[in-house]
Amino acid sequence: MVTVIEPDLQWNNMGHRDTPKRRVKTADTIFDVVESLEELDGGTITELSDSLDLAASTVHNHLTTLEEKGYVDRQGNEFRIGLKFLYYGMYAKNSRRVARVAQPVLDELAEETGEAAWLVVEEHGIGVYLNNALGEKAIKTYGSIGTRTHLNAIAAGKAILAHLPEERVDQILDQHGLPAYTENTPTDRDELLAELEEIREGGFALNRGGRIRGGRAVACAVIVDDEVQGAVGISGPEHRMRGDRFTVELPNKVKGAKNIIELELSSDQ
Repeated sequence: MVTVIEPDLQWNNMGHRDTPKRRVKTADTIFDVVESLEELDGGTITELSDSLDLAASTVHNHLTTLEEKGYVDRQGNEFRIGLKFLYYGMYAKNSRRVARVAQPVLDELAEETGEAAWLVVEEHGIGVYLNNALGEKAIKTYGSIGTRTHLNAIAAGKAILAHLPEERVDQILDQHGLPAYTENTPTDRDELLAELEEIREGGFALNRGGRIRGGRAVACAVIVDDEVQGAVGISGPEHRMRGDRFTVELPNKVKGAKNIIELELSSDQ
């Protein structure tokens, strides 16, 4: 059985060197309402008011605006996030060349290994699951498209960190820290930096239950013209990812997949 403990993720101003001196309060509230709708899986004005500690009239005004713009759907007294967000989410995903190039490679990797294949990118110092493909034995509970996680907790995140400039790595670690998802998550900075050096030397990263107990993963960074485009990896249960399969066979397959993606991206330029 796999279990995961989610630490709090702070999304405000992620990745910026300096916190803006002035914020737009109305915009803050709008996005607080949207995020609360997601957390509550939909809710009434009263439920949102209680969750956000805002006046019901304030919540009502923001929901009305969002509904008129098509970003919120109302069924009776309950409000839910509208499908207009799906359009922008798909636009954001497909605007990245690496997402368009990687999908057929992930499909083949998942078919060859029987496991789940993923493309993860870094945005604002956080890992985002951008593409996936599921093999016949894949565990479907490891994550979903759009899932956001700290880079230290996953193989793909460590592969990305290993190939970012040292200054950028320091910035990410200073801003987001090294939160623990499980008892196996790397939380010591010096130990993580030593592991990143090993990843650079070996060409791939391993994860032994760092984000989900009982789960393992192998990943390689996708790099074009010295720029990290993301990381491709395979995840699966510990009992199938051990021994030479975990440390030799699967890393070689992931390396092959990442090489194909890099070649495709280079040829597109």
